[in-house]
Amino acid sequence: MSTLVDIIRIIASLFVFLGHTNFNWFFGSSSVGPQNGQDYVIIFFVLSGFVIAWSVDKKKMLTFPQYTFDRLSRLWSVVLPALAIGFLLDWLGQRIHPSTYESILSNTHQGTKILLSSLFLHETWFFSIRPGSNGPFWSLSYEFFYYMIFGSIMLLPTVKTKLIWGLLWITIAGPKLILLFPCWLLGCLSYYGCKHYRIKAKVAALLAIVSGYFVVELMIKRWSHWGPWQYEGLGSPPLFYSAKYLDDYCIALAMALFLLSMNRWFSIKDKVQGSIPKIIKNCASYSFSVYAIHFPVMAFTGATLPAELLGEFTLLIAILFVLLFCALFAQLFELPLKKYRGLILSYFPGLKQKCGIRS
Repeated sequence: MSTLVDIIRIIASLFVFLGHTNFNWFFGSSSVGPQNGQDYVIIFFVLSGFVIAWSVDKKKMLTFPQYTFDRLSRLWSVVLPALAIGFLLDWLGQRIHPSTYESILSNTHQGTKILLSSLFLHETWFFSIRPGSNGPFWSLSYEFFYYMIFGSIMLLPTVKTKLIWGLLWITIAGPKLILLFPCWLLGCLSYYGCKHYRIKAKVAALLAIVSGYFVVELMIKRWSHWGPWQYEGLGSPPLFYSAKYLDDYCIALAMALFLLSMNRWFSIKDKVQGSIPKIIKNCASYSFSVYAIHFPVMAFTGATLPAELLGEFTLLIAILFVLLFCALFAQLFELPLKKYRGLILSYFPGLKQKCGIRS
């Protein structure tokens, strides 16, 4: 099952990136990617809920402090350098070709925006803050609060502490973020369904065909004929990215049912074996970095090497250049996560001694 999840994660991350190559400032691009990037983010939410539930369930002695350390170190190892490098690229790019940034960046209160984004508060309540040019960052605020709500409920020791901390995270997050929480929870439910039930082959095949067809057909239909204007309020206050929540629920439900049905043939109990599954797993390990840094790199590339000035630098080469940059970013920040966790514990030994946190 992990290989199937990795394949879907790779596809979703690439399609989010390719969807952003449709902007005219990126080498005067014709439409090569999907128009409906947010739909793939919803798929990410389902996969995230599935994987987090799986991870928590496997670690029988997991505590809430350890879980919080794991999740925050995982996020910050990518988020903090992505914000810093994104700010630098935006600063340089605006000085080279300012017109590229006119529609994608507001220079007001940049320090405050980056601070709020680093704390994952940029989409809470009535905020919808873009740190520099990095529009895709919105979903990381959602992810953080989903992690914390789930961890509080699953790992805190008493009903009282579960309720207090769960409600505290919900209150800080605000209604806009909680509106899409069911999409993430459907991923969790799909995992627990895979753990406790193995659907009969005929029923699983029917469910896989119906749910898979719904998702694939919808994505094909929306690839080139979709726009945020089709949903009133999408991208605008007060709901911003949560405005098409009913549509998102349908996508999330279909994705969760597809994972549940595929457990018949790709069990969560199966271990990753063979060279191809290992290659897929390695490729999937770059997906977070691709998501977190690709947009500022695209904007900078479009600003410094505009197509009309350097015709040899084609759209395909530009796409490969951005992906190469993201791969290098992942090598520096995402993949050495265990090393960074060890460094944190060496600088803050109290975390290990008093909280029992390990790398």
